[in-house]
Amino acid sequence: MIIGVTGSLGTGKTTVSGMFRSLGAHVIDADKIVHRILGKSARKRLAGFVFDRPQTLKKLCRIIHPLVKKEIFLELKKHKSSRAIVIDAPLLVESGLDKKCDYLLVVKANLKQQLGRAGESLSLSKDQIRKRIKQQMPLRKKMRLADFIIDNRGTLKNTEKQVKDIWEEIWKK
Repeated sequence: MIIGVTGSLGTGKTTVSGMFRSLGAHVIDADKIVHRILGKSARKRLAGFVFDRPQTLKKLCRIIHPLVKKEIFLELKKHKSSRAIVIDAPLLVESGLDKKCDYLLVVKANLKQQLGRAGESLSLSKDQIRKRIKQQMPLRKKMRLADFIIDNRGTLKNTEKQVKDIWEEIWKK
């Protein structure tokens, strides 16, 4: 079974994926794959450049997405005997990877939380975060496609309960 976890920047996708990992799922992290492909310094330089230039970002995505998808497919093949696999990807729907998933889960948070979380974890300014969020498919649109929505505006304990409830519901089917 493949569970796709997506959402916008700073919504808590990685936290939710980690909760699925603790329940026994193997997690494939698309961001980590991008980091491996680009390297840390190139990624930082590119990010500073492309998020101010939407057309350049689209071109970069057309180059990077096939490489990331190839790595994800290799990981899926490698771990096909796993009980459950989670693909954690901010651009899961945009890249078409949602078609590989049995379930699509969208993580949501409010903008204030997104700005705080992404600012903390990525050391970005609020303006930089807003630009990145603006480049992604609107969260509302992703939510309309979702099988499950995790409301990550509350406590960690509340999010964990939602993840466990979804895990149980999936395994009942």
